Amino acid sequence: FYLVSMRAEKTPRVTWAMFQLPLGSGHYVQLNSGGGGLTDMNVISSGKQLLLDPAYYMLNAFQQGNGAALEVGGPIGFLNEAMNRPAMWSYRAFYGGGSGRWAGNIGGRYFTYDNHRYTWSAGASVSGNLVGYLGRWDSMFLYTPAPLAVNLRLGAKYDQRAQERFPSANGRLAIRAGRLLLFTETYLKWEQEFVSFQRAYNITAGFLVVPEWFMVAFDYGKFEAEPYQDLPTTFETDLKKIRDTERFRFAAHLYAYKNIGLLSVLYDHERIEGTDWADEAIKHTIRMAAQYRF
Repeated sequence: FYLVSMRAEKTPRVTWAMFQLPLGSGHYVQLNSGGGGLTDMNVISSGKQLLLDPAYYMLNAFQQGNGAALEVGGPIGFLNEAMNRPAMWSYRAFYGGGSGRWAGNIGGRYFTYDNHRYTWSAGASVSGNLVGYLGRWDSMFLYTPAPLAVNLRLGAKYDQRAQERFPSANGRLAIRAGRLLLFTETYLKWEQEFVSFQRAYNITAGFLVVPEWFMVAFDYGKFEAEPYQDLPTTFETDLKKIRDTERFRFAAHLYAYKNIGLLSVLYDHERIEGTDWADEAIKHTIRMAAQYRF
């Protein structure tokens, strides 16, 4: 299948293709435009986001775009046999490349920087359903109480960008228990070109107050980076946009029509550090959203 989606408030980009084939015994091969990452935040449908949008401070420094990505995945047989449970452990491995963040746009147009470095990314992750089952594409919303499920995911990758080279690691723990959802995720990165250690984390919680009617959610997280060293004469790409960030959000959701008609109110508090090229920014935002999924 394929999906067309666009994000335009910071970096206009259209992701327009995704193609997957089964290989047998639960394994698959996939080719998609702009993929190749560890966290699922930017590939989960907006209709499954408890806080309406992803936490972008978990993405912008760690998962930048590729022209296309090749991915393989499936169950890890020997681990599942040892645990005597089907599909408890699974893997993903990917390689992505292109000309940078603009590659993959509809029409094939892209912009290059003043260098000839090829952009690529390679990595892998493992996911374990320690209790019950939580799939990669499961919705964060609860309509009725759900059985206990605990999922742990760990992964690492290496990126070469237009002006960067860095290894990074990601980990996420997800717990679903009755009316409660809890997700905690962290990302770590070592910026080789500019000698900077960077990290981000996010804690998301949701609670189904009234089954089939009302749910609340909040998240809190930070992105922090050590000061850059040995900056190039021309400082390009999105590096200037990557600044220390602290963010808190709270949302209330009313199921207006079954589980497909949703009315939401969101409060968003964000603080972005000041730098030599930008002032400190503190934002308070209130949003109202209506969704109807079909």
